[in-house]
Amino acid sequence: MRKLITTIAAAGVFGMAAMSTSTAAPVAGYEGLYSTVFASCTLPAGTVPTCETAINAYAGALASAVDLEVANASFIALRLEVFAANAADEDFQAEIDALFELLLPDSGALGNAASPF
Repeated sequence: MRKLITTIAAAGVFGMAAMSTSTAAPVAGYEGLYSTVFASCTLPAGTVPTCETAINAYAGALASAVDLEVANASFIALRLEVFAANAADEDFQAEIDALFELLLPDSGALGNAASPF
């Protein structure tokens, strides 16, 4: 049931992102930071602390460089990619998704709430 709800939620977010007129992730010129977030937030090497550091670096870089709509579209796409990549470990997936929710609440909740720590 959880996977069905997650799939429906992800499809809804993908639909919202598709309707957006902004460019999807990664933002041109910030591909390296986007890749760092992805690697830091996914298994096998990702951890909650490294993910948090990488998200903060990417968000900080985009905050002063691009429109909020473009940044949010990138965060949504990144969160969806990370969520899908962590499907093999639902506990880790929930921890990382909770971290995204804490740090980037406008990126759209995907799974059940869990403590990021």
